[in-house]
Amino acid sequence: MTITATCHCGGTRIELPDAPTHATQCTCTYCTKSGGLWAYYDVGSPRIVSETHGAVYSPTTPLHEHHFCARCGCTTYGTSPDYSLEDTEIPERRKFAVNAKLLDDYALFRALKVEEIDGRNLW
Repeated sequence: MTITATCHCGGTRIELPDAPTHATQCTCTYCTKSGGLWAYYDVGSPRIVSETHGAVYSPTTPLHEHHFCARCGCTTYGTSPDYSLEDTEIPERRKFAVNAKLLDDYALFRALKVEEIDGRNLW
């Protein structure tokens, strides 16, 4: 079964290697304002099938890349360092985050366990 995430207009379509079981709600200013609810994967494991109207925003280039659809405005995915609470420096390893709100399977989206991360105070 293919798990897909699609923006509202259909310009961005992402195939995921497996169904997410949980998602992260970050409280940092970017995540709060963009409405992202993140399911994480190894970089390279999701497949970007299409990104017709894709654009990138990054206040911290090249650390964080926030992708969105310039046509419908949906926050779609991003890549960032794979931080842990033990890190004292920026890790070299990276992670891929898909906006779980874009999952085409609404029942799967509704079943996700959501964990809040205090991004406003952690970084």
